Formats: sequence, structure tokens, C-alpha cells
Amino acid sequence: MIVEHGLYLHLPYCRSLCPYCAFAKAPLHRAEPERLLRALRAEWEMAREDDGRWGRPRTIFFGGGTPTALAPESLGELLAWIGDAFDLSRVREWTAEANPEGLTDEKLAVLRRGGVDRLSLGIQSLEPGVLRALGRIHSAAAALDAIARARRAAFTNISIDLMVAVPGETPEGVRRAVETVVELGVPHVSVYSLQVEEGTPLSAKVARGAVEAPGDEVAAARYEEIAAVLGCAGYVHYEVSNWALPGYESRHNTGYWARRPYLGLGPGAHSFDGVERWRNEEGVTRYYERVEEGALPRDDRAALSPRDEVEERIMLGLRRAQGLRRIELTRLAGPVATRWSEWAASAGAVRLDPPGRVRPTDRGLLLAQEISAELLARMSEAPPAPA
Repeated sequence: MIVEHGLYLHLPYCRSLCPYCAFAKAPLHRAEPERLLRALRAEWEMAREDDGRWGRPRTIFFGGGTPTALAPESLGELLAWIGDAFDLSRVREWTAEANPEGLTDEKLAVLRRGGVDRLSLGIQSLEPGVLRALGRIHSAAAALDAIARARRAAFTNISIDLMVAVPGETPEGVRRAVETVVELGVPHVSVYSLQVEEGTPLSAKVARGAVEAPGDEVAAARYEEIAAVLGCAGYVHYEVSNWALPGYESRHNTGYWARRPYLGLGPGAHSFDGVERWRNEEGVTRYYERVEEGALPRDDRAALSPRDEVEERIMLGLRRAQGLRRIELTRLAGPVATRWSEWAASAGAVRLDPPGRVRPTDRGLLLAQEISAELLARMSEAPPAPA
């Protein structure tokens, strides 16, 4: 039986490699678009043969890398293949990530004709010094122009990525960027704190003292300021890192947080079939080689243990403003759920009204990892239930 699912395609090429990025990627000057498309087709055929339930996506997401680094012809070929290979009759959202650099009117038109109806723009900042620190090669003016051109191409569902706690940023600059996004009426904003990922060029700079990354206190202050500005403008803080005007929440990402099945194709893509999780080979060239050898390029395939599933449901539930139903929280956490709920409510991290749900506040979303960890610790310390 075919199940509705999310579909993620990882397109790894970038015009410039950002020093903080730990995703599977390769420079555009080494791009092999034809090889990429052949590999995606072959991987899909093997995945469908392995599990016949895939094939009717509810949402689609092109990530990377930078999907729009591909030439218009390659994008068109990719979109045409998806239209032929999958049943798209139930698709409710189709997102493509894009960066301001290289996002031409022609590429926007190809995406729109091909069925893409949501654009996620990696703007990150409107401060020139911050863009340099992040290794971004676009300017603030180019970022704003990308929004305008997307609108002219009939994209109304646009999301903006911003990054905070970056060396060289200023509180005024962060606030101005958010206010600019609000003034432009961009309906969705994602905000991420800069993470120093092991093995990245940024990590090496931090290790030798060449760069000092702002700490958690700075990141928390930025989030609180952003939450205040966006909240006053009518944006709903619906997940730890995401704000949206009503009706513009990301359906694809909501599927991840709700633990719905999703299939990932391409190097480094992750998948979940409802029981097992796995990830694809992260090395771009090795991904191609494994697919060309006739093997699914999957690693670390495993089913979650009952305990891991409980922890995952709790952590994902507390990442979202809708929280968890009390009856579900009690089922997952046992008798400690009531005491923990009272503690979290007294700390201003959750609301217990309406009575049927435990809902994180803005403060609770900021502290989602901490309040989840506290609940899991209490569960571990609780005496076992009587037989």
C-alpha cells in the first residue's frame, strides 16, 4: 500500500562553500549535473523496488547545497523527471532552497512552471560584516532584490533564513533585518544560531583563536528580541526556530516534527519509514559510485528502541508551540509528567491551558532542549512501575 510521505532531494552543489556548513556539498566548478540526475533516478528506482509504499509525496523539498546553483536546463530536467516518476496529485507544498547569488529570473520561471510553490531564501544577514564572516558572497542589496524577483515570478510563499550569534553582528543590525523582513511582508522566517560544527573551516578558526563565536547568552538575547518583533507583527512562533504568518507554516518540516514518513534521495539525505531511520552516503563522489554499483547508498539503518522512540516523541513535541496533549505526555513520561508540567509552568516555559495540552511558551521554545532534558532526567530517576 502506498503511503503519503515527504520527499526530500539533496542537491549538493554550491557556488561558494560556507565555512560553517557541515552538510554534504561540493563546489559548483566540480559539478556533474548529468551524473547527479542519473544517480537520483537510479536511487529512486532501487528505493521503489525495495519498498513499494513510496511514490505519492505529500510535500517535496529541494535542499542542499544550493539547488538553484544548477543551470536552468538541469533544473528543468529534474522537475520533469519528478513529474513523471512520482504521483504528484496529493502534493500540498513544494519548496526549493535558494541563495541570492545566481538566482536568475529564468531559474525562478523554471521552478514555478515545474510546480515549485515555495521558496526558502538563505539570506542569513543584512549586515555586510556578518555576511563576510559567514563566507556568503551576496550583498544585502542582492538579498532584497532576490525577494523582489521571487515575488515578480509569482512566488507568494517565501521563507527567509536568518542567522544569529555570528561574529561581528550587532543587536541593531539583527533588529533592522527582522523589521525589514516584516515590512516586506515575507510570510515565513527561520532563525538559526551559528553552530560551530566539528570538521568545518570555522571550527578550525575557533580552535586556534582566530575567531570567537558569541555564546549562548547572546543567542538567547537575539531570539528574545526577534520573537518580540515578529510577535508584534502577527507572526506565530510555531516551532523553536520558525515563525510564520497564519497559514504559511512549513508543511514539509512539520512532517519531520510530527514523525511522518519521509524519503530522502541524494548524498547525505535522511529518511524515515515510520519505523526505521537511515542516512545516505555523505561523500558526493562516493554516493555516485555506490549508486552506480547498483546499491542503495544507505548507512546507519536502524529501528528506534522503545525508549528512544519515547524520548524522540517528547523532544519533537516540545519543539512545537502546539506542544503535547496531556494524555499523550502522561503515556510517554508516566507519573512524573504531572510534577514536571507544574515545574515547567512555574518557570514560565509552558502553558497548561487549555487543560488538554501542555504548550511551550516563547521562553519554553527557546529552552526546548533544556526542558526536554529535565523531563527525561526525571523519567530516568523515577522508580519502575509495579508489575
